[in-house]
Amino acid sequence: MKKFIVLLFVVSAIIMTGCGNDNVSKLDIKNTENIIEKDLKDMKEVDDSSLEDVYDLDLSKMDEHVIKQNEDGDLYAIIKTSDKTSVKNVMEKYFEKIQQFNKNYSPERLEILDSRLEKEIGDYLIYIVSKDASKIYDKIVKSL
Repeated sequence: MKKFIVLLFVVSAIIMTGCGNDNVSKLDIKNTENIIEKDLKDMKEVDDSSLEDVYDLDLSKMDEHVIKQNEDGDLYAIIKTSDKTSVKNVMEKYFEKIQQFNKNYSPERLEILDSRLEKEIGDYLIYIVSKDASKIYDKIVKSL
């Protein structure tokens, strides 16, 4: 019986600590940008008209957003939305278009696009397209 109680306690502790930072509902966007841009250089913000025309995003479905890219093809997006499903679908279609374009021109870039990072933290969607996407995301999670 004692072993069972100890085991139950250990499992409970693992479950409670394992949930960790995915329960964060307020992400500090500026801090997250700073973390990302330590690894991704020369990032330029995508203007709202391009987000609507090129990405096909409905800005009214986003409470906050930052989407930046550079000339090397690196990209990151931090989007706070209450309509995650809709925004995810639009982002998926955008990445499919970019993958089709890169299929013939840049197999190396296609590999990076295929391994892009897509995560949720609270009400936020995070996308990172970079060869170091996982490493960058780990830094974000550690900062929470």
